[in-house]
Amino acid sequence: MGKGIVPDSSPYNFSAARSTAFKDSDVILILGARLNWILSFGLPPKWSPNATIIQVDLCAEELGKNGGHSSLSLVGDVGLIIEQLVAQLGDWRWQGQSSPFYRSLQAAKSRNTEKAAQKASVAKLPMTFEKAFDTIKSTLDSLSPPGDGNIIHVSEGANAMDISRSIFAMEHPRTRLDAGTYATMGVGLGYAIAAYAAYNFPQPEGLAGSDGGRKKIVAIEGDSAFGFSGMEVETMARYQMDILIFVMNNSGVYRGDTDTPEKWQKRQEHTVAGTTAEGKGLTAWSLGYETNYQKIAEMAGGVGFVARTPDELKRATEEGYRSRVPVVVNVIVDPQADLPMVSSMTSYSLGFILQGQGREFPAVYRSEASKCSPLAGFLMARHGTTIEEGE
Repeated sequence: MGKGIVPDSSPYNFSAARSTAFKDSDVILILGARLNWILSFGLPPKWSPNATIIQVDLCAEELGKNGGHSSLSLVGDVGLIIEQLVAQLGDWRWQGQSSPFYRSLQAAKSRNTEKAAQKASVAKLPMTFEKAFDTIKSTLDSLSPPGDGNIIHVSEGANAMDISRSIFAMEHPRTRLDAGTYATMGVGLGYAIAAYAAYNFPQPEGLAGSDGGRKKIVAIEGDSAFGFSGMEVETMARYQMDILIFVMNNSGVYRGDTDTPEKWQKRQEHTVAGTTAEGKGLTAWSLGYETNYQKIAEMAGGVGFVARTPDELKRATEEGYRSRVPVVVNVIVDPQADLPMVSSMTSYSLGFILQGQGREFPAVYRSEASKCSPLAGFLMARHGTTIEEGE
């Protein structure tokens, strides 16, 4: 909810270069954030081993955890402490714009922004996550400028949340919700309903954006995550909540098993018949092939779309934004776009089992698992191992 306090468009926002910032900073001030898997626990190699970490949090039990230093922590309301810090700084202004550190941040930010643009420009079918998100973002931006802060973004899933959180820019606080600290799947649609109630019910309690008016709630859901609480679409329809939901359908958790329905059906036959020794069956992360999630909206009285191309996705986004009933857009994305991630998960799972048997956790598994989140982050947290995210 705090993302956007420093707008993503601000020249002082370096979220696109946070790995460089963590590695090269001398002093890091943490305001209310937890030193958990999301921030790689504040530990090397992601963070500089020589950095001085100062935590500010209302919860005393969070201070000094992992890479934090309890002797440099402040317990209290973040807003009040910031006022005190600003008062103490007086007329002091940072003069480091010409420093090597600042130049390295600028370079990393430009480099990562360029990489993201290249991924979003890939013209192939099925669409990549990046291409689909870029299409949704550009369409929503044309309908509601980000500077107005009139869209509340909710996201959950594996790729759906991890990739979208870096693509959909936030210009105001209290305009984004995701699975958060514990990477809990199934919360997305409940969050969307809560956001709608907070901002759009009579006498709304929520306040965000430049005008504080009515908000459009947009939920980005992984297909697996959507499966946990998909029937909440009926709740939305019952209370006439015009929530726009995108289900990123890659037919699996992280990825699907096959790239054609015929291959998927063959695997299904082996699984059901118990003949996986003769041919591959469905994996543990498999979901139904291109399941028609949009029909849940149609069943409940809403509107459903299937989008296989950028043009179809653009039209569905425009119509879904203007609709006055719940809308589910079933976005068909490449089911096998992230093979390295699944390979990493397989490697990590093997390493996790070895450690559970009292055997050494090989460095190769730590390296491979570092590419995975949030599940790998959770498992590694349980065993005191750091997660090394890319920038």
